[in-house]
Amino acid sequence: MRNISQAILIIIVFYSLSFAQVTQETGGLQGIETPINPEEYVVMPGDNLLVTIMGKNTYSYNTFVTYEGKMTINIPMAQITEAGLSKPYHEIIDAVGVSGLTLKQAQDSINIVFARYFKETKIKLTLTGIHTCIVFVTGEVEKPGAYNAFPTERISQVINRAGGVTPVGSKAKIRLLRNGQFYTEVNLEQFEINGDLTANPFIESGDIIFVPAVSAMVSVKGAVFGRGGSKLRTSALTTEKERISEGVYELTPGERVLDLINKAGGVTPWADLNATYIERLAFGSSERKKIPVDLNKILLENDQSANLEMMNADILVIPPINTLVYVEGEVDAPGSFFFTPNQRVSHYIGQAGGPTNYANLRRAYLKRENQKISILPDPITEPGDIIYVPRVSFKWWQDYVQVLSSIAIPLAVTVISVMLAAQQ
Repeated sequence: MRNISQAILIIIVFYSLSFAQVTQETGGLQGIETPINPEEYVVMPGDNLLVTIMGKNTYSYNTFVTYEGKMTINIPMAQITEAGLSKPYHEIIDAVGVSGLTLKQAQDSINIVFARYFKETKIKLTLTGIHTCIVFVTGEVEKPGAYNAFPTERISQVINRAGGVTPVGSKAKIRLLRNGQFYTEVNLEQFEINGDLTANPFIESGDIIFVPAVSAMVSVKGAVFGRGGSKLRTSALTTEKERISEGVYELTPGERVLDLINKAGGVTPWADLNATYIERLAFGSSERKKIPVDLNKILLENDQSANLEMMNADILVIPPINTLVYVEGEVDAPGSFFFTPNQRVSHYIGQAGGPTNYANLRRAYLKRENQKISILPDPITEPGDIIYVPRVSFKWWQDYVQVLSSIAIPLAVTVISVMLAAQQ
């Protein structure tokens, strides 16, 4: 009996040191979403337990669930030292199977066992350390392989540990195999977009996570916020954001325009809801046809008849409204400027550095579609307007002098050359 007890004690010490090392590496206890429910948590090999005995004999000890799924039964003993003093210690007298039981069931079983040794005693089990699982991640991930994980972790956490899904991997059709059989299909897109935890289940030891390649994809570009690497970016020099983004998203059967817009982060405030369209490959051809999409009906009127079903290789285009005003011609800094409501032409000419000395403001005009509008009354601008300031032909007397000198000097040189040649 003593030899068996010593062997078990050695295992306990070895495992305790290993657990202490893991704890030190992770910086403390493993984080969990909610407190563990003793009536739901299933005890497995590797769990650390604090056993508290209360009654006529009150004491406690730490133990763990062995690879055989057992935990030790320890009772206090006394050892006489060489100096004749009594030194207390715990003797391991038994090991009881608890693997596969809930923490509450394991506590009830241990109470029955301890009743053989002590009367009127109550036993309480406290979980102090969670066992680790071996989970296999295969398919379209950056680093396929076997990973250690905790049973309080979800599929997404283990996939992230494997480097994440590759650009051609499916997030919507991940297969979870448990006990060698298909268990469920995992849709991490639902979790990422809607926060649906049921689409991101907890793992168990021995699980196989298989990430297949996508079977269909759709491009979404234009005035959408985007996600990941395709999201709108902020300039390093200003706080202005890019006006458009472009990304490729997985298409699952039955998804429609609004589903893909949600995947792409939603439309921006400057999206042109009236000009949206789908570019779709014509049957048996490499050419694409345009299919108009009325986002006003979909987003503002909740008209699902306009919410068209998407097809593989579609390109969904959501153009931005032209929110720029252009200033050209005789100004110090011609260019494009962001439209500001209720601003007049003079505001944008000022933004362009003002007119040059050769600007002809009387003949300057504002071009709006097919119209030319004089800027003399300083009209209010609209998005997409082009302000053109022409150059005057002759403005000051210096211009005339410059023109005459450019003609007279070469002429005088020619006459003098002819006269000199005649004298010779």
